[in-house]
Amino acid sequence: MALVAGRAEWVKLRTVRSTTWSLLALVGLSVLFSALACWESHTEGGSPGRPPDSDIVLQSLSGIWFGQIAAAVLGVLAITSEYSTRLIRATLAAVPRRRTVLAAKTAVVGVAVVLVGLATSVTCFLIGQELLSGNGFTHENGYPAASLADGATLRAVAGSALYLGLLAMFSVGVGAVVRHTAGAITSVLALLLGPVIAISFLPEGVAHLVEKTALLAAGLAIQQTIKSPDALPLGPWTGLGVVTAYAAVALLGAFWLIARRDA
Repeated sequence: MALVAGRAEWVKLRTVRSTTWSLLALVGLSVLFSALACWESHTEGGSPGRPPDSDIVLQSLSGIWFGQIAAAVLGVLAITSEYSTRLIRATLAAVPRRRTVLAAKTAVVGVAVVLVGLATSVTCFLIGQELLSGNGFTHENGYPAASLADGATLRAVAGSALYLGLLAMFSVGVGAVVRHTAGAITSVLALLLGPVIAISFLPEGVAHLVEKTALLAAGLAIQQTIKSPDALPLGPWTGLGVVTAYAAVALLGAFWLIARRDA
């Protein structure tokens, strides 16, 4: 039953036009804004022995900040579009086990976004490093070349894809709870971007706590490869753990509700 549900969800996901547009937006926005950020970055440099004052890996992945919005929207649409078109009734008639359907949909969306996200983050990294190298971020100026063979760099690049996948799964959970496209997208974006906007208006102690528990800040912590004064106050894997907790809570709520509400 689970295999049948998984195949059905894969067919639905790849044949819906919103999936193509969302994934293209994920790739396009991420690569475009990463390239722009690296193209505009310059350094006066120092010496080979001088510690770098800028995280060139994080810079090359900075476009993920914008691409993540497309991943979140895709997660929401994957479930709410079925409710808006009433296709969910046909889906549940074919596979009566509602939680199996939701689990299959979540897994398919998560894997698809991780794979596209990985290709996107690798592309962002390679283009970004080429642009930064031309702008003075070289070994002679205190910036050793970053490589995917480096553990921290590989973690940042692969971790960005994992973050996008978890964000999409979180969005599926919110979408299954809310069941309305506009309301679910608004809820996801409010949870994603709201705390980042609010931080500048909060007292320092409260702002620090919000930054450590905010979905966006926690997810992007995986991209940090050096310690700097303006670094996010979370370790890379701790941040990814926070995002996992967000996804788990949303999906637990969705699994609980889907068995108790009418389609």
